[in-house]
Amino acid sequence: MDWLLTDGEGVLVLWWLVFAGCNVLRGAYCLVRDRGRQRTVRAMTAEGVDPVRAACLTGGVRDAAEAAVFVLAADGALRIADDGGLRLASRRRGPRDPILAAFLRGMEGATDVKVHQIPDHPRFEEFRALLLEQELRMKLVMTAGSSRPLITAFAAMSACALGLHVLTVEPSVPFEADGRPEAWIFWGLIDWTAMALVSFLWPPDGRRRWPELDAHCREQVERARTAVPERTRHAVTASKHPPPAPEVRRSGDRPNRSWADDIGIDTCGGCGGGE
Repeated sequence: MDWLLTDGEGVLVLWWLVFAGCNVLRGAYCLVRDRGRQRTVRAMTAEGVDPVRAACLTGGVRDAAEAAVFVLAADGALRIADDGGLRLASRRRGPRDPILAAFLRGMEGATDVKVHQIPDHPRFEEFRALLLEQELRMKLVMTAGSSRPLITAFAAMSACALGLHVLTVEPSVPFEADGRPEAWIFWGLIDWTAMALVSFLWPPDGRRRWPELDAHCREQVERARTAVPERTRHAVTASKHPPPAPEVRRSGDRPNRSWADDIGIDTCGGCGGGE
């Protein structure tokens, strides 16, 4: 034990063991946490995910709304204008799926609404609430989470603890018993750099966690997309994003203004006029 606390090589080994233990604990936690989620993912891909929920899992509310439009348009429940405006096509019995039924209820009184307006439109609050409820019920996190930031924080704390240990105990310099104490600065930098490199082996925050589920969801959404005519598909896709805001023209600006106007040059000054 004294070797780990007072010897230079032992101090390095001690804090590397602490850092390695943090990595092992995080890895064990992730394995235990994701065991049930892996079963859920396998069940979802085996049973199939409907296009609306699939779009929500891989995108969000706007993607789910787009998928719902494709499904309902293919079923004949919606009419799509050339500019992407949506209208109810018939008053027949609604779909059994509660999310699609909520979408159609939102369409009542929301004539000519477009896909990009649905995430904020008050008529579609029930549709959005059901999507959120479904997401919470699955308890499925689609991205990698905070493993890399946590391990990076552990690396920083281990490096700082190493420095405090050296200042408190004043151990010998590693692999150089007669070395100057200032050499610990370089050992600290090497230690921190190596730990930081290890932390980058963990997946980043935004990395998708379930590639097989993502592939299945994209396939389901594409199947719904191709079930409608090409004209309808283009109209819906074009209405998914709001149109660009018009350029605000400053007062006094002229649309046909030229560079000569900006610098005050009379463009006829050199035309040969005069006496």
